[in-house]
Amino acid sequence: MSRLQTIARDALPPAQRRFHDAVRAVRRRPISGPFIVLMNSSPDLAARFAHLGHYFHARGQADESVLSMHVRGFVAVVGARALNGVYEWSAWVNWALDAGVAQATADAYREGRAPAALTAEETLVADFCTQLVSGNHRLSEATFKAALERFGARGVVELAVTLGYFAMIALPLNAFEMTMSPEQSSQRRPFLPLPVLGEHWRESDPARATLPPLAGATATPRLALLTEHEHLAPAEQHYIDRVILSRGWISPVFATLMHSPDVAARVAHIGSWFLWETALPPAARALAWLVTARELDCNYAWPTAVAAARDAGLDAQVIDAIAAGRLPALPAAEATLVRFCLQLLRGNHHVDDATYRATVDAWGTALAVEIAAHLGYFAMMGVIANAFELAPPAGDAQPAL
Repeated sequence: MSRLQTIARDALPPAQRRFHDAVRAVRRRPISGPFIVLMNSSPDLAARFAHLGHYFHARGQADESVLSMHVRGFVAVVGARALNGVYEWSAWVNWALDAGVAQATADAYREGRAPAALTAEETLVADFCTQLVSGNHRLSEATFKAALERFGARGVVELAVTLGYFAMIALPLNAFEMTMSPEQSSQRRPFLPLPVLGEHWRESDPARATLPPLAGATATPRLALLTEHEHLAPAEQHYIDRVILSRGWISPVFATLMHSPDVAARVAHIGSWFLWETALPPAARALAWLVTARELDCNYAWPTAVAAARDAGLDAQVIDAIAAGRLPALPAAEATLVRFCLQLLRGNHHVDDATYRATVDAWGTALAVEIAAHLGYFAMMGVIANAFELAPPAGDAQPAL
């Protein structure tokens, strides 16, 4: 049963109702799923999520993504299974089937089995996604080169962002156990729901078997970094301006995203909310960032997360414990936040009732939504940074994400 309910438009402050209207206009449907979650905290953020999501399913308009709907639907199937994304499965499985994903393939993923007969393209996409969401969260050189050859620079960027987007919305959806309403389900062909496999992460669970070092720079970026207007076609140069206006410069991750400049601008619009608009206290934001960067072994995000933690006054021992994969010693509210984050990032990627209730009691519903949303955004950006082997920017005077 969903832990949050829809907030009616008239129940929102007058200044926030335009964002409710924007989500409905972009989605062309009633407020649902991740947007119910986000409306419980920030309708503005909900509209920004909707704008990026529209890129991957254009609601009958001409496709904006260079990836076929077959690829996007297959990524949704793989990602939903990897993250136990019950709602995402419900939303996407029929679209994936309509786009050519075989029923036997969808059934295998739903049941947690290896699919028997993938196409060459599906095998490549499955390898790409699986490597980024498991193990050390890195793409092998062979997989990256094959994806680049198959999809081109813009396509491989959009492939990483598609997977990252599904992670970004899966974590808030899972945190609040969102399910489709009977009305939504009735508008879809019957489908078998995705079972949640595995158990909630517990503090008593064994530590991660492998914990790659985070110190130092990563390898040379796998794609050219596009930071100047002349790097883009004249018709696309305005996207450089949009990203610069949101954060003052083009960081390495956005220089990579500029291979798909419209996507870069949409992601930057989401990220600027987390940089400048969030109500989450700095220490809480830094903890969510540290935990996500460590869990994704993200060399790119870790130094900036450490700088944010130090600026927020977090003790060096807290940072060191997270770096080592241990639970840090923290006051009760912050310790609850870390447990909430780890349950979403480990185990079955869902939050047990006791941890959920403790988080809401400690932080309130609106900030609990923000915590889950921060986790989702940091996860998306970690997936992107890892896919392209990005080194962290020198210094921390300007935003990395």
